Amino acid sequence: MLQDWQLMGLCIEREARGEPYGGQVAVGTVILERVDHRAWDGRTIHEVILKPWQFSWTMPEAGADYYNEAVKIAANWIDEYRVRKSLRDCCAIANGLLFGSIPRDPELAEAHCCQYLTTAAKKKVKWWKTMGFIKKIGAHEFYAEAA
Repeated sequence: MLQDWQLMGLCIEREARGEPYGGQVAVGTVILERVDHRAWDGRTIHEVILKPWQFSWTMPEAGADYYNEAVKIAANWIDEYRVRKSLRDCCAIANGLLFGSIPRDPELAEAHCCQYLTTAAKKKVKWWKTMGFIKKIGAHEFYAEAA
């Protein structure tokens, strides 16, 4: 089983590897805000990330190749970590967020941000219409539950 920093780094890498640094920090912030403020998502990093329908890379339904690649990375962690710079970079962000050397995105932390999606995914889902828009970073839009 992966440790918290590994699973969180993998989640950031799978969700935001093509996004700017701030977008990767934002995804990590969302994970930690869910742990801290949304008990129905789970109370641990593992519970939050592996909760069904929360992160597309954890669902075979989102695409077998995408899911299978994540399973391969987790199963062969040492080798994959060694050869994937994006994974190492995202794990560094995860560690920084966990240990406080990288601050959480203040706008998202203040709003206890709970959801984000890519601009392309916006056409497929409707949940964002009932939430308050916070900001856009790269191809991700961030939302919070309406107050």
